[in-house]
Amino acid sequence: MKKLYSLIIASAFTFASVQSTAATINVAVASNSFTPQTFTAVVGDVIVFTLVGGTHNVTGSAGTEPAGAAIISSGTMSTVGATYSYTVTVAGNYGYQCTFHSGMVGGFTASATGIADPTVNLLTSVYPSPFKDKVTVKYNGIEKIEFINIVGEQLKSIDIDTQEGKLDVDLETLPAGVYFYRTYKDGVVVETRKIVKAR
Repeated sequence: MKKLYSLIIASAFTFASVQSTAATINVAVASNSFTPQTFTAVVGDVIVFTLVGGTHNVTGSAGTEPAGAAIISSGTMSTVGATYSYTVTVAGNYGYQCTFHSGMVGGFTASATGIADPTVNLLTSVYPSPFKDKVTVKYNGIEKIEFINIVGEQLKSIDIDTQEGKLDVDLETLPAGVYFYRTYKDGVVVETRKIVKAR
C-alpha cells in the first residue's frame, strides 16, 4: 500500500511539473498593431490576445499555421478588455492578421516541448505581482528586459550583461494598473508576461 501511495504522489508531481512548463503569452491588440508583433512559444503555451482599443480581430487562414494546427480565429473584438485565447498544439511558424486593417499582422514560431532550449521556459521570474514600488527580476540567459504598458509603449528597458542573476527594478512612478514585461534572447522576444501594480 505504501508503494501505491508513493507511486500516486510521484505521478501527481510529474503531471504538475509537466503542466507548469506551459506559459501564457500576452499580446495587446490596439492602434492597428499587435504587441509584441512577433515572439517565440513552445507547444502547450497559451497565447492570450487582449483588446486594448478599437475594433479588431485576430485571423489566420490555411497556410498561415503548421499542418494540423487549428486556425486562429477570434471573431470581432470591440469591447476593451475582451480576450481571445489560442493554445499552441503544433510546432512551426504561425501568422495572423486583423482583416479590418491592412498591414496589421503578427506571428510567432513555436518549438516542440523538449526540443527547445531548456532555459526558454524559465528565463525570468518577476515578483511580486501585484507590486507596490519595485519588482525583483531573477533571470537566466536573457540579454534585455523591457517593461511596457498595455498599449505597448516602452516604459523601461534594462540591458543584462551577466548570464544569470537578480536585480531590483524601481517602478514607483507608474500608476496602478496592468503592465507587461518582455525579455530578449539573441535579439528575439522570448517571453511576454503580465504584472500588476497595486493601488
